[in-house]
Amino acid sequence: MKKVSVIIPVFNQEKLIRKCLESIPKRDDIEIIVVNDGSTDKTMGYLKNFKAFGNKDLIIIDYGENKGVSYARNAGIEASSGEYLVFIDSDDYIYPKVFNKIVDNYLDGENQLVFYDLENNAKYRFEATQENYKCKYGNFKFIKREFLGDLIYTEGKQYAEDKELHLKLMEKYPKCYFTNEVMYHYNYPRKGSLSAIGENR
Repeated sequence: MKKVSVIIPVFNQEKLIRKCLESIPKRDDIEIIVVNDGSTDKTMGYLKNFKAFGNKDLIIIDYGENKGVSYARNAGIEASSGEYLVFIDSDDYIYPKVFNKIVDNYLDGENQLVFYDLENNAKYRFEATQENYKCKYGNFKFIKREFLGDLIYTEGKQYAEDKELHLKLMEKYPKCYFTNEVMYHYNYPRKGSLSAIGENR
């Protein structure tokens, strides 16, 4: 079993997926799963090249049609073998030093959710704290796979698709850890982004 499964849904991000993938540290205890959600640009070709040239362990799931981000994330969950899961949007990227610190120090098997902070292109910081974590729906956390259980994303949603899953996790009263460190760069505001800044991001 790997320690972490990094799951990346991607749709038509030929220009940005490279930065996302290259931000993830190469470690024997993590697996990277990219789910190509029916891209019509050169994304799939890039993924094949990335795998062929020095990244042979990259897992690529390609089902040939666009089914939405929730379907893609569920496909990634199903394929995963990590003790913990973390999701990265393909137009975003992470800070590898902080990622390594979290993996090495806080994913101890006892913590069921491990929260980190985000910053956007305007250097605005989105913080996850003991006081606000119950309403932080987006990419803020590592999830212990065993704790997730049989919960999945509701398919068909294109916006705030993680809210429902997050609230179900909260109903299970997770043991949480808050790193108070920025690990994730939210690539917004950006032309063409589907997301909008909101207090629950």
